[in-house]
Parts: sequence; structure tokens; C-alpha cells
Amino acid sequence: MPNFSYNRIDNPQRPHSGQSLYFATEFAGLGGNVKYVKPVAEYKKFIPVNKGRNTLGFRVLGSWISGYGGQVAPPFDRFYMGGDTDIRGFDVRAISPVAFFPSAVTIPLQNPDGTTVPLDPSNPRRGAYGITIPVEQIIFPGGDTNVVNNLEYRIPIVGPVTIAAFVDTGFDFISNQSQLRVAGAQFNLLQTTVFGCPTLTSTFTCAGGTTIPFSAELKPVSGTNYQPRMSTGLELQVIMPVVNAPFRVYYAYNPMRIDETIASPSPITRNMFPAGAAGDFTYAQAISTYQPGYLLREPRKTFRFTVATTF
Repeated sequence: MPNFSYNRIDNPQRPHSGQSLYFATEFAGLGGNVKYVKPVAEYKKFIPVNKGRNTLGFRVLGSWISGYGGQVAPPFDRFYMGGDTDIRGFDVRAISPVAFFPSAVTIPLQNPDGTTVPLDPSNPRRGAYGITIPVEQIIFPGGDTNVVNNLEYRIPIVGPVTIAAFVDTGFDFISNQSQLRVAGAQFNLLQTTVFGCPTLTSTFTCAGGTTIPFSAELKPVSGTNYQPRMSTGLELQVIMPVVNAPFRVYYAYNPMRIDETIASPSPITRNMFPAGAAGDFTYAQAISTYQPGYLLREPRKTFRFTVATTF
């Protein structure tokens, strides 16, 4: 997996001033079973202020990933934001667009008292009456585009101790929806699966079910894609002499975050179940279990200890 980069640093002798520009491109495809390209660009600038006593620091980071040759980028190489290195007020790698992934689940037909309905009443050994239903599972697939901006105003206190006011903003989003899709074999299986079992034939096989035309591309949930995040707060930095790394304590408030409830789009319908009380009860159970509302609530504030650098 070759990696090419160009880096330019101005005034490297003065840690409180200067700027740097960094470009890198990572790609896979010369060997193995994945093909993707992943360019990254980062710009940093440090400006002395207040007669050089304090420092204003600024960083912009942008990155993008895409598969090629008919392939998509591996899920673990997509972008997740949050934590000490980008947006401090959020949990590590907790920021991601949200999507729903289709699958099939078979559940037993149940009576209102909780007992299962046998497939063949004259021969209970044949097992329970099963109904295959479509299920949409919530996933956090990560973005294919990542943009982060960090701004700090650093004030030295004494020796290695510095206090910094900061504002972190960023976007983690899906710009190429065709890169987020169900794998071919699994998608073909979904397309041919018959959902529902409203009646049984004389040989106790399901009848009256239907197929569902799923889309191979997964759609991000509205309000979770292209959604900006922001953290602002104060940070105490202490450079530890042995490891030459900053010990940091910070408090962050997140004025831009997600706090909403979303519903599963699972297409479960009443006609997938047989008529009668058992069908009514099992349908209600399926809706309650497989079509719930999901509360997406990112933290409003964070207090954290860490040993790392943001930029």
C-alpha cells in the first residue's frame, strides 16, 4: 500500500510560530483484494500575538476515500470523527452518518399468551410456524469525506503549563452514495427472499408471501449526513518532560450536535402474518422489536483527561 507525501514547514526552530502544508495519497490495488484511493491534505499555521507572548493556532484537514475498479473502500478505512485529534467534545470515532442495512429474520408465530403456534398441529415435532420478515438494522458506516478545522488561542502560564481556548468544527459525510452498498451475494439473496407467511399449503409450506425490491445502495438518514459538529471550551496543557508529550485536561461544550429520534424504515406489514389473534400479536411484537425508534443523542458537554495532541 504505497503512500506518497509532500511536506513543507516554515520556521521549524520556533514552535510558537510558522506554518506547514502536508499532502499524502494512500492507495491499494497492486495486490490483495481491495482497491481504493485516499488523498489527505492538511494545513497548519501558528501566529504569535500579544508581542509574542501568546499563540493563535489554526488547522484545516481534509480527506476523501473511494474504491475503484468496481470495488468500494473497506468499512474500516472510512472516516469516523470525534476525540482528542479532531473534535474534542465528542467520543472517539463516534461521529458518523447513519444508515439502515436490510436483512431478513425468521420469527415464530406466537399466541397472545406467548406460546408458539406449531407448523403442523398433528405433528408438533415439525416445529413452530415461522414467518420471514424484512429488517432494517441501524449502522454507522462512516463517511467518505472528512473536513476538520481547529482554532486555538494558547496562553503560557508558567514553565511547561499552557491554557488554551479552542473551537473545533468538522463534517463527516457521505458524498458518493454509490460507494455505500450491499454486497452482491447478500443483495441477490435479499431480492429473492419471500417475506411473510399469511397462509399454509396442504404440505405446510408458506403461501401468499412476496418479494421486496430493495435498493443495493444504502441511503444516509436525513439529518445525519452533511451535519456539522462543533466543540468549544478550555484546555490545560502540561508538557511532560520524559515523554515530551502534553498531558491535557479540557472541558468542551458542543453547540452543534445531533439530538433526535429516528424510526426504522423496516417494511413490515400486517398482511405478512396470518389472520387471527396469533397474527395480530406476532405482528405487534415484530413492530416493537424490529421497527423501534432510535434515540441519537450526542453529548452536550465533555470533561476529559488525555495524553495526545490535536495539532
